[in-house]
Amino acid sequence: MSIRWRLTLWFALILCVILIVSGAFFYVALGRWLTAEVTSNLKVYSARALDALAAEEFPQPIDYAVVQSALPSSNDIDFVQLMDSNGDVVVKSESLGENELPIAREVMDDALKGGPGYATLTTDDDSAGLFIKVSTVTLGGETHFLVVAQSLAATTNALGRAGFFLLVSILVILILALMSGVLLIRRALSPVRRITATAQSIESSSDLSRRVGYRGPRDEIGQLANTFDHMIERLEKALQTQKNFIADASHELRSPLTVIQGNLDLLKRNLREEDRRESLRALEAETSRMSKVVSDLLVLAELDSGQPERQDSVSLHEMLLDAQARARQLAGNRQVVVGRQEDLWVKGNADKLEQVLSNLVDNALKYTPDGGTITLSLFQNGDWACLAVADAGIGISAEDLPHIFDRFYRVDKARSKASGGTGLGLAIVKGIVERHGGRVTVTSEPGKGSTFTVWLKL
Repeated sequence: MSIRWRLTLWFALILCVILIVSGAFFYVALGRWLTAEVTSNLKVYSARALDALAAEEFPQPIDYAVVQSALPSSNDIDFVQLMDSNGDVVVKSESLGENELPIAREVMDDALKGGPGYATLTTDDDSAGLFIKVSTVTLGGETHFLVVAQSLAATTNALGRAGFFLLVSILVILILALMSGVLLIRRALSPVRRITATAQSIESSSDLSRRVGYRGPRDEIGQLANTFDHMIERLEKALQTQKNFIADASHELRSPLTVIQGNLDLLKRNLREEDRRESLRALEAETSRMSKVVSDLLVLAELDSGQPERQDSVSLHEMLLDAQARARQLAGNRQVVVGRQEDLWVKGNADKLEQVLSNLVDNALKYTPDGGTITLSLFQNGDWACLAVADAGIGISAEDLPHIFDRFYRVDKARSKASGGTGLGLAIVKGIVERHGGRVTVTSEPGKGSTFTVWLKL
């Protein structure tokens, strides 16, 4: 059974229970209200009749015709009957005709004791029954019983009509609820159908460019549709990145492998010693370059795996001074200086953060000409520790700036390869910094140099 029909049936079932409970409550309340009306009528008439009889003096022997004339008339009371202490009927209303109301002795005894004297009688003439009230009254020194009665036929008919109306209403409401529920739930779940159709289309065609394109309210269904679109978008980007990564990695590894294969073929021949040494140097260089590419790829694979970083307390100031000392050994005619330096500590993996600084410094050394200056800085900016590496190199054009952190992307491709670069250094920097909850920014102007800033949370 589909979720649409399950929701509809659950909705109808809950609504049915609510309607039945509400209808039963209304039915019971109506019955009590109608019974209270009958009880009130009997009580009011009994009080009026007793007051009227108490106002009269009846000598012995009692003239019951006079007693009957003293009883008040009422449209709310169907039957009136007066009995003596022996239970014999001495006065009755014309509505009784030749009949008499059979009053049980227990009811009369209850009235003698001061009880309410209410009871229900079932007669052949009135299948609905009669509701009676028995009261005691003293006439001519003798105790009499005043019986007033009202038919329950009107009450029973009203309850019957109310019950029938409730039953029909419940059935009509349930039918309308089922019809409207199907339409509303179908409309509410339409984005789910679109998501399913989009997913099936993607599965059959492998076209990750398709989207649900939900334009409805931002409810749970809308959030599901938008989340699905964002997921597909990320999958599309990840797949494209993977394709590009595989293509670039294959290209990067193909070149050194080709050189290695060619030099191995040369070494099989009878070469001069100078040519043999040149081939060995080429093999060593290409092997080293390929090893560097594979090492960087392993680092990126580790970053992509999502494994948590070890959290240590790391002194960025000591790391900055160590990086300066190493850079001076490789700087040649370039100068490596420290600008602003503050004693800042962060939580993170010391080895990975050292690799970040090392990659940035190596990158600055590659692009800074002889006589240029590389400046390392460490300072606090709000809640962030900022680690900056500024060079006086060739700079980065506005077209290249958005892509410099892409894998295997090189601004100066010929120079990067000549200097042993893999095109993965900045990608590794970005991956490590983001795994530490930070970010990397860069400002650059062609011909004047670049400044890379690593932001780490204090």
